[in-house]
Amino acid sequence: MQSSTFWSFGYRLGLIFLFDIVWFVAVWGRETYLPLTILFVVLLYAANYKTLWPKRLGLLILIAAGLALETLMVSLGVLQFTNANILPEWLFWLWLGFGAMAFSAMDWLAGRYALAWIFGLVFGPITYLAGVRFEAAEITSSFTLLVVGYGVMWGVLMHLLSYLLQRNLPHQVSEEETL
Repeated sequence: MQSSTFWSFGYRLGLIFLFDIVWFVAVWGRETYLPLTILFVVLLYAANYKTLWPKRLGLLILIAAGLALETLMVSLGVLQFTNANILPEWLFWLWLGFGAMAFSAMDWLAGRYALAWIFGLVFGPITYLAGVRFEAAEITSSFTLLVVGYGVMWGVLMHLLSYLLQRNLPHQVSEEETL
């Protein structure tokens, strides 16, 4: 039993590490390294497809919500991504990567709403501030508005993730899928 727990922990850490590579390549490399970002996102899904396939509806909901809130933040003038009118293509792939990692490596957050909010409030703004340092975006509002806005945005998204993980959104299997 203990080796299973160790394997599970190691697997989660591996997925988080792979997503960190996705984040770095996407944010630092942007359009220049987009093929590499896509490759690492594909690797995340390939390493994880058995876990993700039953959760695909929740995964799509989280990614769509994330992209919608990103669009809202840019439209409100909180942040502007470099060389993009609204959202750059690398950000789309980054969201695909986050979804793949989150639905496996962060499954322990299921139903832990307060903890999910704390993670979102703290770590959400930090990633955007790092992106600004990498010149992937620029703050087009005040520093405070960016921190509060992205903190709340990520609090909401992490709450949604926690909910989706808890619900596990069972998928109705059609006859064709069972053949």
